[in-house]
Amino acid sequence: MTVVDETREARAKGGAPAGRRALIASALLALFLAAADSTVVGSILPSMARHLGHQELYPWLVSGFLLCSILATAVSGAAADRFGSRASMCVALGLFAAGSAGAAVAPGMVALIAARALQGLGAGAVVTLSYVLVGRVFDAAGRAKMQGLLSAVWGLAAVAGPALGSAAQATVGWRWVFAANLPLALLAGLIVARQAPGRTTEAAQRGRVDVPALTTFSVGLTALLVVLVSPALPVLVVAAVVAVAVIGLHLAQVRRDQSVSLVPTAMVTDRAARAAAMVSIGASVVLYASVTQLPLALTRTGAAGDAASGLVVLVASLGWVAGSAVCAGLLGKHGARKVASGGAVLLVAGPAVLCLTPHPSLITAVVAQLLAGLGTGFTVATALVQAQNAAPAEQLGSYTGAVTLCRNIGAAIGVNLIASIQHGAEEHLSGTTGSYRLAFAALAAAGVLTLLATRRLSTTTPHSAGEMTHG
Repeated sequence: MTVVDETREARAKGGAPAGRRALIASALLALFLAAADSTVVGSILPSMARHLGHQELYPWLVSGFLLCSILATAVSGAAADRFGSRASMCVALGLFAAGSAGAAVAPGMVALIAARALQGLGAGAVVTLSYVLVGRVFDAAGRAKMQGLLSAVWGLAAVAGPALGSAAQATVGWRWVFAANLPLALLAGLIVARQAPGRTTEAAQRGRVDVPALTTFSVGLTALLVVLVSPALPVLVVAAVVAVAVIGLHLAQVRRDQSVSLVPTAMVTDRAARAAAMVSIGASVVLYASVTQLPLALTRTGAAGDAASGLVVLVASLGWVAGSAVCAGLLGKHGARKVASGGAVLLVAGPAVLCLTPHPSLITAVVAQLLAGLGTGFTVATALVQAQNAAPAEQLGSYTGAVTLCRNIGAAIGVNLIASIQHGAEEHLSGTTGSYRLAFAALAAAGVLTLLATRRLSTTTPHSAGEMTHG
């Protein structure tokens, strides 16, 4: 089956309004499950630790999930190109369901951590593949318009996840949070299996997986993530040595044979694709660092209590959703560069407000986070559309996975680097306020770098909204 043949199959299965709606609904449902599962655990962690014991291990319920999720992000995009979106999404949903089942019946903390890690593999793949399915069903303009809906799912998950977790914990128990995933994942999988197009001839020819390259990629990425998140200097040094050595080995493998690469080489060599990656990293640095540092700043300076300071996280999420929705309408009129540049200006303005305010109040914090959230919605949605539009039909999954991976790496960099800046400044500056202002100044600088990166995005506008192009 060629790319053209798969387009015909996509039109036959998803081109009809009912078929397309069913496929998109299944992708959105799968995305909601994965996104909600990354937020729901925060509200049930104390209950899980209390019932299963070994409370010293419970941070791994989050860390293990996130690490495996990030590892699955890039791998799943490459898998979609090699084995097809349908098979890859079904496998991802199967992993997610298996992890959910394991978590629901876990007899102890170690078993629960293992189940959460398996869930993370499935969830990371599901997120990427949801964007891939949408990218394959719609053309350039259609992808832009779908970004608002995809981001709305993230916003809904951010709000609904903790609420559902708290409700389940107070009534039927925390295990049902995971058990409820099973019928929904099965439903999404059945629709994908029926409606999504199959694998192309090109994908079948690329279908082999180079195990040595996959191994060096996974080990190198894991070591890099440990470098970004480890607070212990000895662990950081060992991880840095491993990361440099193994990533160097992986690059040597790719130089010998580019087909083994899980991340498209164009993400480094192509100007527009490289800019999309840089914009994704920069926006994630600003948003994720600010939503972790700002609540701490508000509570430690006495500007707001715990409950009120948590409002800034919700505002940032809603800003992201709104920014993506507005971005969808602007991309077709103004092109990627102008839209992303406008978003990057907001990314600078958000932390700049906090940096320039000697004693930020809750109102100031809400305004700043709304600006940062809107800016993130403009920039990351544009970057993803730009990358998908630049991707050859047979590599759309790899490009999507690479951009999503950049978001995750940016989040890890932002949270940990800015925390280090703040803690270091606190040791040398008098008072807590000055250290946080320096941290937000660093975030404003990251926003400026993101703005510079947007200048390398395409100036062209998407065409012919909503029609399918390649399957």
